[in-house]
Amino acid sequence: MSVSVSRNFGPLGKTPLSSQALMREVGLLARERILRRTAAGEDVRGYPFRRYSAGYEKRKDKAVGVRGVNLQVSGEMLRAIGILEVTETTVTLGFTR
Repeated sequence: MSVSVSRNFGPLGKTPLSSQALMREVGLLARERILRRTAAGEDVRGYPFRRYSAGYEKRKDKAVGVRGVNLQVSGEMLRAIGILEVTETTVTLGFTR
């Protein structure tokens, strides 16, 4: 079996492989993954969030009435995650508020 490859574009070094629009989409996808993972109670490696210390959990339960690790009590932190900067090769996510 043989394979034939031809190119119909200029030199690869001069061919843009990324753009600001593409990097913005990458950023939006990354944000969505963070939100979904957090809603599922998983850390960046897919493991369940580590438990709070007993003292902190007790104070948080008293203050907001939520037991266990919950990063969505008010939703403010997750709503604040957004794109801070986009270039043709990078996208930076962070807290916008």
